Amino acid sequence: MSKVAIIGAGFTGLSAAIRLIDNGVTPTIFEANDSLGGLAGSFKAKSWSWSLENYYHHIFTNDSDIIEIAKKVGKPAIFREPLTTSYIKGEELQLDSPISVLRFSELSILSRLWMGGGLLALKLLPDGLFLEQFRVVDLLPKLVGKRGYKIIWERLLKAKFGPFVNKVNMAWFWTRVAKRTKQLGYFDGGFSSLLEAMAGYVIKKGGSIKMGKTVGKIKKRNEKWIVEDEMFDNVLLTVPMPRIEKIVPRLKVKWPELDYLWSQSLILQLKGSLIKGYWMNILEDNWPFLVVVEQTNMIDKKNYGGSVLLYLGNYLPDGDAKIQMDKNELLEHFLPYLRKISPNFSKEDVTQSWSFESPFAQPVFPTNYSKIIPKMNAGEKGLFVANMSMVYPFDRGTNYAVKMGNDVADLILKEI
Repeated sequence: MSKVAIIGAGFTGLSAAIRLIDNGVTPTIFEANDSLGGLAGSFKAKSWSWSLENYYHHIFTNDSDIIEIAKKVGKPAIFREPLTTSYIKGEELQLDSPISVLRFSELSILSRLWMGGGLLALKLLPDGLFLEQFRVVDLLPKLVGKRGYKIIWERLLKAKFGPFVNKVNMAWFWTRVAKRTKQLGYFDGGFSSLLEAMAGYVIKKGGSIKMGKTVGKIKKRNEKWIVEDEMFDNVLLTVPMPRIEKIVPRLKVKWPELDYLWSQSLILQLKGSLIKGYWMNILEDNWPFLVVVEQTNMIDKKNYGGSVLLYLGNYLPDGDAKIQMDKNELLEHFLPYLRKISPNFSKEDVTQSWSFESPFAQPVFPTNYSKIIPKMNAGEKGLFVANMSMVYPFDRGTNYAVKMGNDVADLILKEI
């Protein structure tokens, strides 16, 4: 019987393990952390009955891969239709539908129609991969109009990608429009409950998960791979691409050079609500955070001890000063802007806070990336790779992590 080692117990690693185990192969998963999930990791305060993700998470109604695996392990998704808003010139406005865009007085009627028509064309496009030859900054203004681009999309893109905004290709933007649905999904107990159910499925079927096990270098000997002094026929690495060469030096494959952004979140437990919506994009120049997500405007606050929970989210380039700030420094830095959103807001409204930072969270996909995208077969027999640099043209997300896990497991099964 072939032995498979999987490095990483996030959604990709666990999905691959389930697909393998359903086909008669029992894998061993090594996870460096003491909890499951990777970038989808969670925590739980004492007064809460549900866990909360370190970074805001939800799924869409067309995220078929994660919906299917959630049903398999007995944790079906729950869908709701929360309000999505944008903050511009001191107002929280709804801009998530054609009708709401037509009411947006910052644009002329012609600009509103232009933007609505351009976004509708992207939404209806069955396959937008050919758009990868264009940069977003070049093509999007022509599709949605220069005025609409300047007021809305340019601000969002600059806030998210910072110094890399001129590199992003248009196929990536197409997926953001094409995939979005009004209804958003979550899981009873949080995403951690789904991860735990997936891990339980693997263990029940005979697989093993070794938590708190950081894998150093792995070596090949006589057609076998040595991982933590164990011999395996196949190894799947689900870690970020920049870390792979440290684990497996001198690989024959040359990985494409990609830029990455850190993910950062400051989570505030509040006495009262801050915004009307669940998700509020910031459409202001020079704000220190990209988005405000009030979790308890989608998920009942009774699951979190009756408190309001709020994310302040960012993507940051390596070296950004905010990465080095602790939660108290971040709150002080953000406080004047929170008061712009709600003039009566004060630090006394915050009962607890948490902050998280993770490198290599958001890959920046340049033009024509499909021509250089890494292959899951890593150039050595029995060695496979699946990570966020390979979900292209889609954006990072749990659904594509699951799909990637399924796909790489199928590849492994073909070679066994």
